[in-house]
Formats: sequence, structure tokens, C-alpha cells
Amino acid sequence: MTYQDNNGSVLLQHIAAPSDAICLAKDGMLSKQAIMASLQRHFSFPDYFGANLDAAYDLLLDIVDTLTEPTVWRFCTGSQVTTDYDALANWQQLMQDVMQYAGSKGVKLQVELFIEP
Repeated sequence: MTYQDNNGSVLLQHIAAPSDAICLAKDGMLSKQAIMASLQRHFSFPDYFGANLDAAYDLLLDIVDTLTEPTVWRFCTGSQVTTDYDALANWQQLMQDVMQYAGSKGVKLQVELFIEP
């Protein structure tokens, strides 16, 4: 994976997502519930995950603590979805906070969001 320094911000790409990108939408909706379900599924959060930002943050920090080399997490919006922009902004802030934590631990973590047409 190629790591690109993006100053702790989610790198936004307005192109089709690569096949390894984690889709944040489900059933044509990009909502808080869809985002939390996607994170839980992809990162194997436990069944008792509370599906809230604080719990997601804590669990993602546990994952960051296991990283030993520069890492890129790729996400996508899905195409032609109905988007809850507040939920997307909250996800983006969550990712920025996780990247900041990673940086404080000396771990290079880049997060990319592919905004599909």
C-alpha cells in the first residue's frame, strides 16, 4: 500500500472506489446505522458493540495499537445513495481522531474516502 501524508485529514477521492474499499452505505442509505454496521463488520467489533461513536473510537484505537507498519484504510460512499451528511461528517471526525491517536503512537495511518458518482 502506498502511504501519502495527508496532515491528519481524511483524503477525499472523487472517483470510483477500489475493490478493497469498505462501503459505508447499506441498502442505498449512508446513515449512522449503516456506517456503524460497516465498521463492526469490517473490523470484527464484538457483538456487544454499542453502535455509537465513542465505542467505535475505543475499538479502533485497539486496532491501531496492533499496527506495526504504515497502513491505509479505504472507504467508499457507494454510488447513488441517500446520504446523511451529519453522519458522514461524524465518521470523518472519528477517522481524524483515530489518525491523530495513531500519529501520537508513531503509527502512520491514512484514511481515504472514495466519493462515488
